[in-house]
Parts: sequence; C-alpha cells; structure tokens
Amino acid sequence: MKNILVPTDFTGTSDLALAWAKFIAKQYIHDGLETTLVLAHVTQPYIPDTTLPTGEVGAGILAAQEMEDVGELNLHEMAEQLEREGFTTRIETRFGSIDGEIVEVADELKPDLIVMGRSHIDTFFDWLAGSSAADVAMTAHCPVLVVPTLEHGQSHPVRLQNIAYATQLEFDENHILRPVVNLVRTFNSNLRLVKIKALNQPNVYDDRQYLDQIESEFGRERFVEDTVNADNVTEGLTKYIKTNQIDLLIMATRERDFLSKLLNPSLTKRMVLSSDVPVLVYHAEEK
Repeated sequence: MKNILVPTDFTGTSDLALAWAKFIAKQYIHDGLETTLVLAHVTQPYIPDTTLPTGEVGAGILAAQEMEDVGELNLHEMAEQLEREGFTTRIETRFGSIDGEIVEVADELKPDLIVMGRSHIDTFFDWLAGSSAADVAMTAHCPVLVVPTLEHGQSHPVRLQNIAYATQLEFDENHILRPVVNLVRTFNSNLRLVKIKALNQPNVYDDRQYLDQIESEFGRERFVEDTVNADNVTEGLTKYIKTNQIDLLIMATRERDFLSKLLNPSLTKRMVLSSDVPVLVYHAEEK
C-alpha cells in the first residue's frame, strides 16, 4: 500500500480516522512497503449573505482566507508530528466542497485507500443530508474506509481481529474478494462471509454455486460462512456485528443511475451512515 489519503478537519472525528490510517500504515511499513500518509484539508468557500452590508461580506471572505491559512499551518504541524513518529507524509490543501475536493485529490494522486471519519448522526435530518464521508465512499474510485464517531465521542477499538464481508451470493465476487483476502492475510484476521436473507433481497441463484467458486480460488480455511435471517439487511448486519464482535465491515457498491439512487438508496451507504464499526467500501466494476 503506497499511499493512504487521510482528509482531516482537525476534530476528534478526524483524529479517529488518523488512528486507523496509522494502524494500517504501520503494518505495511513493517512488511517492508513504503507507505505515505497523505494529509488533506479542504476549506469551504464563504457564502455571502446578501442582506449584509458590502463591508461585512468582504470581512467574511478575509475570514475564509484566514481559515485556509490556519488549515495549512495545522496540516504542517500534523505532518511534522507524524514524521517524528516515523511516517512519511505529504500534505494537500484545497478550497471548495469537502466531498468534491477529496474525490478530486484521490483522482489525481490515486491512493490505495482513503480513510475518513464520520461524525455521530443524531437526527433524521443528519441521516437525510448524509455526510461527506458517505458521499466520498459512494463516489471515489478507490476503497474508502469510513470510521464512525459514536455517541459522546466514543469509538470502536483500532484492531482487525474479526472482519465481516457482506455478500448476496448472487454474482461473481472473486475480483472484490482478492483485495479483501490480501487484507485478511496481512493482518492475520478472521474473515466471515455474511449473507442476510431478507424478503426485499434477491435470492435467485443457489448460494453453493458462488461459494464453490470462492472456495476454489481462496481455499475453504480462509473464512467462515454465515447466513442470517432478518427483516432487512441493515438490521441483520447490525445485529451480526454486535453478536460476533466484528471490527470491520466490508461492503461492495455498484454504479447506479440517478433514478435508482433516488428511489432505492444504497444499502452500502445506509451501513456507512449507521454502523458502529468502521466500514470499508469497495467499488465493484460491472464485468
């Protein structure tokens, strides 16, 4: 893993994401791979209030410039601290919308992974609006690890003992499982393939067909297969995570048109917004 992109707004939520990025980077560095932590900060543009006098609008623009300068200074200080800890760093400062600029940085630098924090969601309106982390996870062209901040600023322990991969067993997933299995091997983790059987989920093909395909490439000893009955996938995965002490949930998302996104929000995005454990999102290309 050469580059890990870590967007930060210098809050506790970003600190949790950085802790996970450091944990992952340390393992790859220990294995002899050069890994750079790319620290990114986005300053959002000032939106003037047309009811204010012109002078106050100008003051707002100056304040936005000062915030940009402060952000760059904080990034340099963070990078210096990480380098004292033995990490290689790079900084990127941008101006614009948070999710749009982060995806643009990722498109330019092509990191192996983005690690972002997700703040605690208190209300229905928070859920409806989503979060920058969820938006990046759905649109970036590389894997995205979303680390949630729980109620009262609590967090899940930074560890990778038990990893769950959510599967429908309705299509060929070996191309997605390859990096998943590599991750499991790198961290010597336990992998569980979890299928949630719910009334609103397709169940067209025999599960054994795809399980045999998976086992033929990766070996039977690499994972445990679990099937869970639930009213819906989100409920089933949430209960499974708690019952089995899962440290990381991995899900795949597919490109969908605007109408399907509007009428049927992504199950992956729902879990990114609701999970109490970090969610790693892979983007599955249509084969």
